[in-house]
Amino acid sequence: MNQISHRVALIIFDGFQLLDTAGPASVYGAANDALGYTAYDVVIVSHEGGTVRSSCGLALESRATTTLDPATFDSLFLTGGDEIGLRAAIADQALHNWTCAAIPATQRFGSVCSGSVTLAAWDLIGTRTFATHWVAVAEVQRRWPALALDPDAIYVTDGPLWTSAGVTTGIDMTLAIVEADHSAALSRSIAQRLVLSARRPGWQSQFSPMLAAQGGRYAELIDWIGANIAQPLPVEALAERAGESLRSFHRNFTAATGSTPAQFIIRHRIDRARALIVEGVALKQVAVQIGFPNAAQLSAAFAKVVGMTANEWRVVHG
Repeated sequence: MNQISHRVALIIFDGFQLLDTAGPASVYGAANDALGYTAYDVVIVSHEGGTVRSSCGLALESRATTTLDPATFDSLFLTGGDEIGLRAAIADQALHNWTCAAIPATQRFGSVCSGSVTLAAWDLIGTRTFATHWVAVAEVQRRWPALALDPDAIYVTDGPLWTSAGVTTGIDMTLAIVEADHSAALSRSIAQRLVLSARRPGWQSQFSPMLAAQGGRYAELIDWIGANIAQPLPVEALAERAGESLRSFHRNFTAATGSTPAQFIIRHRIDRARALIVEGVALKQVAVQIGFPNAAQLSAAFAKVVGMTANEWRVVHG
């Protein structure tokens, strides 16, 4: 294998989210260790350089943009951070100019977490689909309603633009980058080294209903719902299975999971639909397997939950 180093800029600012930077950097470092050479030359970049304090109080050493040729980077990612730090970063004209000068030379660019807000504010997303942290979804949709935000996915790849939902999802996105650059085997071995329970695909929801209910009072019922998702699941039947009155079940289930029973089932069905669509299953068959009477009703529910039609989602994630 040709041992060429890929130079990566991770851009930070006062108040940045530490894991948005440390997570991807750890994946790149593990790739270097596994390959036995510096496949990824990671450079922590800030406007002024030096020590930059994160939102949790820990700090990283960075290099100033004035000391770095923007045309020498193969990848560039903006990290997320607290609101004050993001506002200051967006208003930093010098950082903006350096980033805009660097992007044309890169193979890929993007963001982790609310770094997508900076991309949007700097008009660097264009017509591409992107992801952001769920906390930032409402603001992005309000301020830039024309942008193609996927409000649910943990990371999205659209051409050279790679964006993740934030915090630990930056690790998932970087594992996908390593897989694209090298191999799935290397990516899997890094995930094992980092003691990840599973490598998450980009289409996985930030709002997994199964995760939300895991270990709660309705855990057994949730398992049963998952095993019977293709069947009609009226709330009355679920209440009976839980041994509660309909009114009490609706109130207790909503308190325990954060969703009404009907909302929970819809979200679980859409999560299952995403997996089947990626596997190449036709929409008619997807509908049958997850309990919708036809593909039209599946598509309507999919668009309501995900923010795009099933076919649009297949193009982005398939």
